Amino acid sequence: MAGSFQGIEVSSRALRAFQRQLDTTGHNIANVNTKGYSRQTVDLVSTDPSQTIMGKLLNVGTGVNIASINRLKDQLLEARKLSVQGDQGRYETNLSNLEKVQATFLDVDGKGVSNSLDYFFNSWSALGSNPTSMAAKQQVQFAGSDLAKKVRNSFENLDSQANSQEKLIERTLTDIQALADKVAELNINIKKDMAAGGSPNDMMDKRDEALSELSKLINIHTSQAPDGTLSVFMGSFALVDQVGSRPFPTTYDAATSTVSKDGLTWPITGGKLKGLFENVTQLNSFKGTMDTFANQLRNLVNTIHEGGISNGATGRNFFNDSSPQTGARDFDLDPGILTNASLIATGTTSAKGDGSIALALSDLRNSAQAGLGNQTIGNFFSSFLGVVGSAVNTAKNNVETSYALTEQVDQQIQETSGVNLDDEMADMLKFQRSYQAAAKVLTMMDQNVGDLIDMLRR
Repeated sequence: MAGSFQGIEVSSRALRAFQRQLDTTGHNIANVNTKGYSRQTVDLVSTDPSQTIMGKLLNVGTGVNIASINRLKDQLLEARKLSVQGDQGRYETNLSNLEKVQATFLDVDGKGVSNSLDYFFNSWSALGSNPTSMAAKQQVQFAGSDLAKKVRNSFENLDSQANSQEKLIERTLTDIQALADKVAELNINIKKDMAAGGSPNDMMDKRDEALSELSKLINIHTSQAPDGTLSVFMGSFALVDQVGSRPFPTTYDAATSTVSKDGLTWPITGGKLKGLFENVTQLNSFKGTMDTFANQLRNLVNTIHEGGISNGATGRNFFNDSSPQTGARDFDLDPGILTNASLIATGTTSAKGDGSIALALSDLRNSAQAGLGNQTIGNFFSSFLGVVGSAVNTAKNNVETSYALTEQVDQQIQETSGVNLDDEMADMLKFQRSYQAAAKVLTMMDQNVGDLIDMLRR
């Protein structure tokens, strides 16, 4: 039954409810610049009425209560964010690697492999025109050594980048596990808080932020349980479940972009890890192209040079060679020619004016070769540079597209979950006036009760 003090109770409940709304609004304003924070709102609900009899049975309202404190989240947008961030992480990783590859081959100030190749053939042309000139032979020796050095350095840079990517893979695997463990730990705390009737909104924001970072590393999707915990999956692999986190597979195959454990294999389709796998595969392909370039150049030049007379004998290589061939890794001049330019052959005879070998080697620049896809040496290398340039452009386009999609999704999330100071200030004024009104009602009720007590004392 409604009593004389019910008005005081109704007013005090209203005061508590409006105070919590003011507190929550202040919390939103305080976190307007906090990364990953989601706007929170207080949901109010009317309390159960009391019954009184005044000629008939009446239900009298008893005021308001706090139903819950919620954070504003659109789960579909959050799932979309995880996907686009995975693509962004992948493409950013690709672009960073390809730009380093391109820098390796850029002919800055005419000092790249292409320029050295032209200089090499030009030096043979000059020697063919003056086959008795020791200075011309020394120029060929220098040009050949310079070209070999550029080829070796380019290969070493690619090899170094490949090794760097392998180390980044190991580090990324460690980061994936650390983030999974963090999500699992937050799951435990959120579950405990919700079981006690709490609203662990800030912890949920921290968990979402960890998921956001994880999505940049691998492709993931999530599933939420009624107890508040989130399960995290990479394809069919459960990285985090209601029990905790699982060890992420550390055995991988970059060529197939997969990780494996206990005989099971899972594909990596997004995130930084996917980009790193693609980088390793691409770098190994580029290294293979450089090996082909070095071996073909070695074979073509040596075949012609072996037919020339050097110090009265034939059969001397110009570039070093072995069986099996070692490609670009140790590409260099033949040890004898490296130390003695006089061993360079100029012609097929001992005649002083015979420059046929030198001229044949000079003409090699215009000769299409079956081993190079019916391209000349120069065109083969230029085509390779074109492939690198095209890959860089594609990577840039992919990054720009992923940035645009990420920005679009972030904007949509901000419209739903972000803190708008204008809205918060409007809410603050509304809640303040509500609080003042409830306080006024409480004052009046207190005066009424006081008057009633005074009347009873008379």
